[in-house]
Amino acid sequence: MLRHALRRLLWTLPTLVGVSLLTFFVLSFVPDPTDDPLLASSLSSAELARLRRERFLDLPRFINLEPRDVRLRALAAAQAIAAGGDGAAAAADELRRLGGAALPHILPLDALAPEPRTRVALALAPVAARMGLPRADEAADPAHAVAFWTRFWDDRGIEFRSASVRSAVRRLVRYGSASRASELLELDTFALQPVIAALQPPRDAAALEQARALVDVAAHITEIDDRIAPGEDLAEARACVTRWKSFWNVYRSDFEVFSGPARLAATVLETRYGKWALGAVTHRLGVAATGEPVLDELARRAPVTLTLVFGAIVLAYAVAVPLGALSAASRGRRSDSAVAAAVLTLAVLPTAVVAVAAALLSGGAQSLLLPTCLIALSLIAAPTRQQRAALVAVLTQDFIRAARARGAGTARAIAVHGLRNAVLPVVTLAVLEPPMALGGAFVVERVFELHGLGELTLLAVQARDVSWLMAISIGAAGIAALGVIATDLAYVLVDPRLGPAVLSRRSGA
Repeated sequence: MLRHALRRLLWTLPTLVGVSLLTFFVLSFVPDPTDDPLLASSLSSAELARLRRERFLDLPRFINLEPRDVRLRALAAAQAIAAGGDGAAAAADELRRLGGAALPHILPLDALAPEPRTRVALALAPVAARMGLPRADEAADPAHAVAFWTRFWDDRGIEFRSASVRSAVRRLVRYGSASRASELLELDTFALQPVIAALQPPRDAAALEQARALVDVAAHITEIDDRIAPGEDLAEARACVTRWKSFWNVYRSDFEVFSGPARLAATVLETRYGKWALGAVTHRLGVAATGEPVLDELARRAPVTLTLVFGAIVLAYAVAVPLGALSAASRGRRSDSAVAAAVLTLAVLPTAVVAVAAALLSGGAQSLLLPTCLIALSLIAAPTRQQRAALVAVLTQDFIRAARARGAGTARAIAVHGLRNAVLPVVTLAVLEPPMALGGAFVVERVFELHGLGELTLLAVQARDVSWLMAISIGAAGIAALGVIATDLAYVLVDPRLGPAVLSRRSGA
């Protein structure tokens, strides 16, 4: 049976992948906040484009047949600058942003005519200043700009190799000196990939200093002023590192070359789903609307919601099974009708109304006991009726009559012989309860101001926070899959004779 459970557990992995694909496909059609005309009118075109790119709306959903890397972006910008016209200024800004990562793809400038060559060389002047190159003022002089970059590439072009940059990053991490940092600054954004790869959330004071040195380099070469300031603690430093990792997940194609296997991988990774999946795997399930990693928020909030959900299910079924047995034993009598009326009344009462009334009467107490009981009240009806129907059918069986003939009373016949055979349908029903209980949990969390999953899920719906909604969807699917496995185990525990049947049925499925 244990082998069967492990095999079923492994099969949940492709199931979760399928759930993630379907959920992401549905979410991709939900209007994004950036589609709101009011928001669009309040932002400049550059700001709106930045927001849409950070939400991956510039990418296809699942397959990208033409992923754009730094080489394509740099060549397109250089061509636009060389051609002149209205797009030259925007292309110059793009070339400045690409920085040193673009140099291996546009230098030397021999393929261009003299005038376009000069325009492209002048567009690189801000990059020379940012790199802190000697005689960088010549890069802004039309008479010397082309010669400046030709001389630079002849002298320093050999340094623009991945192995050299990785060695420089290792030296910075090990020694942390200003001279080691200047080696990377002179390579500009060409060094960004290994810098981000070496950047890890700090766990102690030494790691914090290493992270600060790497962040300072990344902030300088990208001109993004997001640094670990002196005096900041480890939590603030880790938050800064998380922001840089998120930045890299969005903009890595601007500074990397896709060739060979990397280009093949980019057809999947340079998509909306690929960006989400990569962020989920490498960056703690992505970043929630609060700015914290989704995994951290889940770890902080899930215990409240899971306690409400599964506590309510356990409590509801602990009450429903005896009630169903009582109703079956007294079928046709007043007690049967009273039980039916009571559980149906509890089922139709709106959870929100009952929760508000209970919160007012209790003075808004923060204990989880009262909210759990409120959710349980709405769950009692279904298992009670299921238990009654199953037990009524069992009580007509021959083995019950034989037990009664041997002198067993009604209570003993039900408790010893009846429930064991009638409880299995109730166990099956329990697997379907978590989604229903989750809706009630979100309501009572709101009413009792409990900081569980519901609060952040509502915020995620408003902000279209795909990372959080995907995590909730996959988590719910995982719980459902575990529920199916738990049902198989419960069948065997209740009646060991069902073990071979469960194994054969599940294997055939």
